[in-house]
Amino acid sequence: MSNVIRLAFRSQSARPLSQDGGLHRLLEAFALHRRRTGDPFWLKENAEVLGILAATGARVPVAALAVYRPFLDEAADMLAFHPQYYRLILNVVVNLEALGMPTGLSTRMAEWIITEDWPASEVNDLQRAEVRHLLARAGHKVEMPGLTERLLGFASRPQTFALPNPRAAYDLVHAVFYLGDYGRTSLQLPSQVLESLHMLGCLAHLDQNADLLAEVCVALRHAGQDLPALWADYLAAEAGKFRIDSRPCPDSSDAYHNYLVSQWLIGTMGNAAFTEIHGSGPMSFRLPVLHVSPLREWSQALRALGPARSDDWDAMRKACATRVSAHALAVADSGAAGSPEFAAFFRAFARTGAMPEGSARRGRA
Repeated sequence: MSNVIRLAFRSQSARPLSQDGGLHRLLEAFALHRRRTGDPFWLKENAEVLGILAATGARVPVAALAVYRPFLDEAADMLAFHPQYYRLILNVVVNLEALGMPTGLSTRMAEWIITEDWPASEVNDLQRAEVRHLLARAGHKVEMPGLTERLLGFASRPQTFALPNPRAAYDLVHAVFYLGDYGRTSLQLPSQVLESLHMLGCLAHLDQNADLLAEVCVALRHAGQDLPALWADYLAAEAGKFRIDSRPCPDSSDAYHNYLVSQWLIGTMGNAAFTEIHGSGPMSFRLPVLHVSPLREWSQALRALGPARSDDWDAMRKACATRVSAHALAVADSGAAGSPEFAAFFRAFARTGAMPEGSARRGRA
């Protein structure tokens, strides 16, 4: 059994998020029916769904949150025994408290994490930014000199985000989320960071990656930017393809994250989210997936041109028109017409640069 999700992204009317039993059923499914309570995958999924609900200001019934009471009863011991997962554990607790489950546990956890100096175990700036964000939400502001400047420096190189690189894409959008406290604080981003988001949006649209494009759109909304109609319409169409099945998905290989992010965008735009959750028990989220993305077709076609490749979109459209499918051509044409910064995106995506001849020989001399 499954139900179809029908959503609209472009309405700006402010409506409350779903207050019916849908949220109760949604949280019950994530807390009880997808993974073993407390394992890393359970922590990840539940941190995501609770974090999105908290970020969009959902009014979650107290009865719906009660499903997490067994986790909270064990959370302190879990943190002490599995401190390597401290960010995930604290994330779940912080968001449960934000949604109206008073425990006081997040503050005690934050104090212990700081005392034990677990932030020093982090290997990169994005993880440090998440730690700083979570500790602040738990009532402990921690100074990390230079962190904001380094994040903005990373995010201010637009050409980085014109190429397929899942790690860079994830880091960009999450840097924006952490800097803006998931939309809770006013966020004034440098123009180059906004250009980076638009570059990544162009890439995600060409890839027909609704999951990534929705996160880009949420980040743009947090920065006070309007969404391109092309992207909003595409995401609305994709949202209409979701199926929620009453079957478990024990390995998280379904489209749950894509579904959650699409709902997050709905809520960020002031519309009702999570309104069509019917039934109870296990849930898996299904979405048709393209076998070959238009981005891959275009990348292969450009590479095949060799020295004839240029960074001029009009010229490369003519050169590649017979090398890509009709669908890939149509997606690229719509991107050229409706994606901001498409010309700049294509100049970087075409990758026309070459290493200087003889550089390796000179290095050996």
